[in-house]
Amino acid sequence: MIILSKLFTAFILPPGCFIVVLFFLVIFLPRKKKSFAVFSLLFLYLLSIQPVSDLLLKPLENSYPPLSPEFKKDWPQAVIVLGAGSIQGSPEAGTGRDALTPDAMKRVVYAFSLKDTFSVPFVFSGGKVFEYGQEPEATTAGRLFVSLGLPSDRLIREIGSRNTWENARETAKLGYEKIVLVTSAYHVKRSVYCFNRHGMSVIAAPTDYKCDRRRYYDVFSFMPKMYDLNNSWLALHEYIGLLIYRIVYR
Repeated sequence: MIILSKLFTAFILPPGCFIVVLFFLVIFLPRKKKSFAVFSLLFLYLLSIQPVSDLLLKPLENSYPPLSPEFKKDWPQAVIVLGAGSIQGSPEAGTGRDALTPDAMKRVVYAFSLKDTFSVPFVFSGGKVFEYGQEPEATTAGRLFVSLGLPSDRLIREIGSRNTWENARETAKLGYEKIVLVTSAYHVKRSVYCFNRHGMSVIAAPTDYKCDRRRYYDVFSFMPKMYDLNNSWLALHEYIGLLIYRIVYR
């Protein structure tokens, strides 16, 4: 029964249902019109399965090792935490307040776990990409930091940045030269590149890993899932971002 329910879920919900539609289009379309449908079917299916999403995402997640417990505690001048979005008007946050997305929250929680390791300021970098009447993300994150127990006098809210390059640019204005950088593992490579280009020495502290490391692939790994499609999207977004940053921000 569990296997049937997994199969039903995989192919009745997106992206599986779209794959099914494309499959029947391939069958019933005239031969001369099949090419685009076949390409779309293969492209969507491959990006939606775990082996392919892992193939795309793991090189990014493995680009820097986890922060070592033997790392010199007196080396950094600050711990920098990068934003990952917020949910505007989230009810549990209270009227007029926002909440962090899961990725951003994982970054904050992991950074907070380092508060006794590094006796330095913590900088959360993130403002507003577009103006929708929302809080700057650093304001939302700052509230979470303080609620967890980080003293407010150790927290700096950088609210002017809108992307990773601006995270680095605005943080550089604070005068730090040696930093521990906390962000999602898939995002570390692009982040370190940006902060290095702005003259900072960086030790990465990746968190929020997406890929399983201790699970073997089975038949369910080859069933399309939105989670794996999202991981593929994250990976492609990073690769494109790295390319664009190297072209635009020379």
